[in-house]
Amino acid sequence: MNEVLQLELIVGVVVTFVLIMIFVASAKKGNFDDQKKMMDGMLFDSPDDLRAAAEQEAKQEEMIAKKKEKQNSTD
Repeated sequence: MNEVLQLELIVGVVVTFVLIMIFVASAKKGNFDDQKKMMDGMLFDSPDDLRAAAEQEAKQEEMIAKKKEKQNSTD
């Protein structure tokens, strides 16, 4: 019975360590930095406003993609 408890403790510590390392690596890469979403949430309260903001962001991304495509075709 003692061996089982030791094995569970070791596995638990290893899994915890791996999860902490994954979290730290993600935080360093900036995966949790979403300031724009937080600011949009504060500025636009209603669902219609949020939908309009999302559509505007999609249009901006589309324009950027078109500019890149145009630059690639001229190069």
